[in-house]
Amino acid sequence: MEYLDNKSRKIDNTAALQLEKLQADGELTKVPQKAKMSSFKLYNPKAASQAAKVEKEIKLPVKKRFTLGRVSLTEKMMFMDNLSTMLKAGLALSPALATLRREIKNKYFANVVDYLHRYVENGQVLSKGMAAYPNVFSEMVIATVEVGENTGMLADSFGHLADILRAQHKLRSKVVSALMYPVIVLLALIGVSLFLALSIFPQLIDLFEAAGVNLPFVLLAVQSVSFFLTNYSFYAVGILILLVIIWKIIFHFPKPKLALHSFYLKIPFAGRLIQEISLASFSSSLQALLAAGLAIVQSMKIVAKTLGNTRYRTEILKMSEELEKGVPLSKSMAHRPTLFPSLTIQLCQVGESTGELENILRKISKFYEDRVNNILSNLSTIIEPVLLVVVGVAVGFIALSVIGPMYELTSSFAP
Repeated sequence: MEYLDNKSRKIDNTAALQLEKLQADGELTKVPQKAKMSSFKLYNPKAASQAAKVEKEIKLPVKKRFTLGRVSLTEKMMFMDNLSTMLKAGLALSPALATLRREIKNKYFANVVDYLHRYVENGQVLSKGMAAYPNVFSEMVIATVEVGENTGMLADSFGHLADILRAQHKLRSKVVSALMYPVIVLLALIGVSLFLALSIFPQLIDLFEAAGVNLPFVLLAVQSVSFFLTNYSFYAVGILILLVIIWKIIFHFPKPKLALHSFYLKIPFAGRLIQEISLASFSSSLQALLAAGLAIVQSMKIVAKTLGNTRYRTEILKMSEELEKGVPLSKSMAHRPTLFPSLTIQLCQVGESTGELENILRKISKFYEDRVNNILSNLSTIIEPVLLVVVGVAVGFIALSVIGPMYELTSSFAP
């Protein structure tokens, strides 16, 4: 028979059988055993309650600091479009973001979407998470998403944003493709001119000087430039960088930048193109924000920040203040006839009187987009003969500058 020991706490088999019999007869109530303590530390109720609060508290993801990266317009457009499709198919927001996170190739953008996924997973709203990355999501995107969250139409909001970004991408592609040909021709002309000035002309100049031939003005200018670049190239690069910095500093301030952008609008051909691009962007963005449910005053303030031309941006902000005082949009446009053509003003007046301002703005956007597309389509046709004339004049000028001294040199060798 074994005995009770203070260390082992063992009992013999007979006592265990008697205990089970008493419990079966109901004469003894089974007492639950206490959980073994893992340690002999004193229990602190205050510390335990604080630990429970920390466990229940939502831990928001922390944005990575000093992260560099760039998200293209195409990547943002695909993100909005795919997210809209997933939400319309019935997928919840958090799984949709997790799926897109795995499909994105851009590492920086993938980290941004991962942050948004964890932010939404912790019960926060998506628009506030987007606000942490203003270099990726513009104020227009954040405001549209916030309206979609408040109205329960988040999928439609992303669809509107995808349409806006698609239109911007299409317009930008048109501009780039139209300017590609003239830029290549001008770069080739500059490259050939520099090659002649730095490699060929110095040899001819030495030959002409040795023969005592009078150099024309062009070769004298080339000689001076070549000498300066050869002996003072470091200073030339420094002066160029200094001029760029001064330009950036001066036109970073609002008034000089406003004056420069106002001057852009007065350039004969480019000014009209800039105006129509600004009007197309203004009408499409305003229509999308109004369709998403934003008030017109707030929409005007957001649209103003998305425009590239500072003159339009400043005037539209002033227009939003006038609208806040009760002035109609068409009347506010009429006060700025140089920025808004009469056709745009009349159409907006019809839209306000009939309550169809969103549809009117959509038509205005389509009208100016078509005009810009036509101008850009004809741009290469217009620029091509101009470039041919420029190249011909440059080549002829260089040839005459060399042929004259060559003729004088050959004449000196004649008997």
